[in-house]
Amino acid sequence: MEFHQLRCFAAAVEEGGFKRATGRLALTQPALSYQIKQLEEELGVLLFHRRPTGVTPTETGRVLYEHARRLLEMAQRAERAVREAAGEVVGKFRIATVNSIGIYLLPEILKRMKEDYPESRPSVLYCSSQEVIDALLTDRVDVALAANPRPDPRLREEVITEEPMSLVCGINHRFAGRKRVDVTELEGMDFVSLSKDNPTGRLVGDYLARTGVTVQEVVTAASLETVRRMVEIGLGAAFVPGMVLGRNPVDGVGPLKGLSRIEINPMLTRRISLVTWRRLEVSRAVAAFIEELRTAVAAADNSGGATSRTGD
Repeated sequence: MEFHQLRCFAAAVEEGGFKRATGRLALTQPALSYQIKQLEEELGVLLFHRRPTGVTPTETGRVLYEHARRLLEMAQRAERAVREAAGEVVGKFRIATVNSIGIYLLPEILKRMKEDYPESRPSVLYCSSQEVIDALLTDRVDVALAANPRPDPRLREEVITEEPMSLVCGINHRFAGRKRVDVTELEGMDFVSLSKDNPTGRLVGDYLARTGVTVQEVVTAASLETVRRMVEIGLGAAFVPGMVLGRNPVDGVGPLKGLSRIEINPMLTRRISLVTWRRLEVSRAVAAFIEELRTAVAAADNSGGATSRTGD
C-alpha cells in the first residue's frame, strides 16, 4: 500500500467520484482508476460501489478512509514542519470562501501577501456557503472565510468584521435618494430576496420576521450579484452587504452606480469570520495571511469602516 494510492483514494472519497478527484490530483481518470484498482487488489477488498450514477465508498472503504485521512494529515504536518524549519514564510496554503468575500475583500489581502511574502503560494477555492466549512473539515483547505458560518465544536471562529447590510433600490424607486428608512416602511414592498439556503438570505429572513415585516418576494436569487442586478433593473428593493456595493472593509467606499443605498433602522449586520481548526497549529504562511487580514481590516475600522471583534 503506497502513499500515493491513499492520496488518490481519499480524494475520490472527498470529491464524491473519480472524475472530480482527477482535477484535484492533476491525473487522468484512467490513471486514477488504475491506482484505486491496484489498492483494492493489494488489500483484497472492494473500496467503492461502482454504479452508473457514480461511486460511493463501501463500509470497508469508509474504514480505510478514516485511517488514510489521519495519515495524510500527519504527512502534511511533517512537510509543513520541514518547510518552516528555516523560519521563512514559504509554500502553498489554501483558502475557501464565498464569491462576495472572494471578489470584494480577498484580492487586496492577497496583493499584500504577494508584496510582503513573495514565496507564499495562496490558492482560493470558491464554494457555496454550505460548502466553505465542509471544505475545511475535509482538509481541502487550510482556512475559511465565511459569512455567518454555522458553528462547529472542532473549529475556531474569529469574527473579523461586522458588515452593515444596506437596503438598496433602483434610481427610480420611491425610496431613491433617502438616507434612512424604518423597517416598518417595507411592509408589502416588492422585494428581491437571496435564497434562504444562503446564510445571508437566512439572516435577512430572520430580521424581517423578528421585526414583524412582510414583504412581497417577487423573485429569489442564489447569488448577491444576481440580487444586485435585479434591483438595478427595477424588480424591487433588497438587502445587500456593504462590500457588494463598493464599501470594502479594506479599501473603503467605492462608487455606486444604478442603485440608491439607504440605511435601515434598526441596523442589520452580517459577520465576516475567519475559521480555522481549533487544535491544529497553522503554518507560517497561513499565520501571515491571517495577520495581513487582521491588519488590513483593523486599519479600515480605524478610518471609519465596519467594527471588528474576536471570539470563539
